[in-house]
Amino acid sequence: MLTVQQQINRSKIVAILRNVPLDRLPRVMEALYEGGIRVAEITLNSDGALDGIRVMRKMYEGKMSIGAGTVITALDVERATDAGAEFLISPHTDERVIEAALSHSSVPIPGALTPTEVVRAVTAGAPYVKLFPCTTFGPSYVKELLAPLNHVKFMAVGGITAKLAAAYIQAGAIAVGAGSGLVSHADVMAHNYAAITSNARELVRHIEG
Repeated sequence: MLTVQQQINRSKIVAILRNVPLDRLPRVMEALYEGGIRVAEITLNSDGALDGIRVMRKMYEGKMSIGAGTVITALDVERATDAGAEFLISPHTDERVIEAALSHSSVPIPGALTPTEVVRAVTAGAPYVKLFPCTTFGPSYVKELLAPLNHVKFMAVGGITAKLAAAYIQAGAIAVGAGSGLVSHADVMAHNYAAITSNARELVRHIEG
């Protein structure tokens, strides 16, 4: 069974599930898995997020890595890891959150934008840094950051499309996080799971290409 880091390094895609109703989450996850997605985060600011993480961990044990997103505080870390989150993604850099995640044997992925924030995150022990919001500067910013910070594993997040995902990987990002471009609220509410699978396959195809 692959570790979380091995799964991220191999698949290079993290699906971001925000505000997906709990009763539709299994079908959404099934659609993502069918489309080739192997890593997914459920954001903590979604209704029923902890229950969703708990159920999906049991359903996809050994098949997908399931984590929590929008992890803001050390308390969030405790709640998410208790529910079974294997990794914890934050929109910001907070050493207390990173340390709490590591103490719970979970993988912290803090958000950062500036070189100072990136270095803070890595120094605190984060194995990946979520470059957010990445579309503010585009794929070339990853390449510019990697010139002096070539040891950092960046995950580009924010407005990711299939074509943009490929551009960020080509620029040096280790992975991308895809939200509404992969799982749209409209598709979820319309039970259009085929569209989610199609989006996933297109994203995987661009990444692999």
